[in-house]
Amino acid sequence: MSRAAASRVIPASVYRDPFRDYSAFGGVLRSAIEFPELAVAHDGARPDWTFIVDRSEPPDHPSVLVGERRVRDERYWLWRSPAGLRLEYSHAGTFDVSGDGTHITWYHRRDAMPELVRSIVLGPALALALELAGFLCLHGSAVAIGDSAVAFLGPKHFGKSTLATALTASGARLLGDDLLAIEMGRPARVRPGVASVRLWAETAASLPLESMCDTLIPGVKTTATGFASRSLALRPAPLRAIYMLSPIMKAEDVEAAARTRLSLMEATIALAQQTKLPDSLVGLRAAGTHLSSAAALAASVPVWSLSVVRDLSSLDAVVRQIFHWSAAE
Repeated sequence: MSRAAASRVIPASVYRDPFRDYSAFGGVLRSAIEFPELAVAHDGARPDWTFIVDRSEPPDHPSVLVGERRVRDERYWLWRSPAGLRLEYSHAGTFDVSGDGTHITWYHRRDAMPELVRSIVLGPALALALELAGFLCLHGSAVAIGDSAVAFLGPKHFGKSTLATALTASGARLLGDDLLAIEMGRPARVRPGVASVRLWAETAASLPLESMCDTLIPGVKTTATGFASRSLALRPAPLRAIYMLSPIMKAEDVEAAARTRLSLMEATIALAQQTKLPDSLVGLRAAGTHLSSAAALAASVPVWSLSVVRDLSSLDAVVRQIFHWSAAE
């Protein structure tokens, strides 16, 4: 198994000419830097998105601040201009998204961590592009069980990636991790996203990753990628259930997994709170669109509160229970 080292400074070797095409979110991302998390696209299709690295200073467009957010010591802002949208990160620099969502330009910052730059492109930047195209972007993980998708939503560190990976190891197929692109409709469908998962080292060591993928990339979290085709869902899958994760402590009288169906109002609020792009960043107009889409999704897909024992020794029991529920529906 290869283990690619992640440097804290982006070396010249990550820049490619010509660009390389990758598969992501049911489309093709043409990129000026390498994305080891993504499968290379070989069919020569026209790119849906192009990621460009520009070594000059960001152009000074007349812009309006849409929103901002702070996560610990990191801050980021979203601006709107006639040219499109601009994400500005305190730790990674500036990312411009064109008005039609087809081009993402990063204004090179030498001290930016490669892992962070890639996560911004595959997270908020592409989420902006996808939402410009009409998708609802949720913060979660998803697998296909049979022909249907099951999604797991919740804040960071609630175990979404762990659960999706464990289900994949037991016979499900991975649809995506961190960013879920939902095609609205009846049925709503989950687009296959990024074919990789990011796990804490202890969790990665406890799962049979060697049987599913061929590459681990160290970083703040371990990124598992290079999944075998049998472990991946390669086409959009109808969404049959959404689980809002609620981790609980292990106890003798507590089930490993228990679920409660949310009412339409509860489900709408819960979904709106788990959009990939937070309301504080995207502003009131986009927040209203998120709420409307969340209500439509809640009306067509069962949304459950899922209490899960937060203990790796209980993970097998949680996986068995979710497979049982899926088989009964």
